[in-house]
Amino acid sequence: MPRLITTHTLSDVTHIARNMRPRDREEIFATRYGEDTDKLAHDTLSTGPFQWCAVADDGEPIAVIGAHPRWPNVWSAWAFGTARWPEAIGLLTRHVRRFMLPALYNSGAARVDAMSLATHEDARKWLEFLGAKPKEKLDNWGKNGEDFVNYVWTRETTKGVIDKIDQRRTTQSNSNVSAELR
Repeated sequence: MPRLITTHTLSDVTHIARNMRPRDREEIFATRYGEDTDKLAHDTLSTGPFQWCAVADDGEPIAVIGAHPRWPNVWSAWAFGTARWPEAIGLLTRHVRRFMLPALYNSGAARVDAMSLATHEDARKWLEFLGAKPKEKLDNWGKNGEDFVNYVWTRETTKGVIDKIDQRRTTQSNSNVSAELR
């Protein structure tokens, strides 16, 4: 089972960028001046410390995820991975829901957004599963006329995700206590 690390290196992120899933590559490079994966890796690390790397059991870095502030209380979330992304999706989903969203909420974030290529269906489904709401279609937003969708967690929707997780934990904890008392 993959694990998350915060001590990832430029080498780790470069490996992920060079071996990105084709849909991630298409999405990311539609909004960049060039298609230099090494520059992407460098730029990714320079977004700040609110990022994590999923590493497979065999030590291979397979995904990177994070968010960075656009300006006070407004953040941009991002993620990309290799073809081994499916191995990390459960771990990444739990991390976003149990740590990232609560941390952003507790920091005072009023809005967190993520841009997704309109044709990147698995990314869009994942964002919606994580509680992000599609707010607007961005026609011709990519450098070659690609359409994107702006996904958003507002303070209110983020609180709703947190409350749902807390409710599940409480229900599970109560069930565990009831089972122990039997």
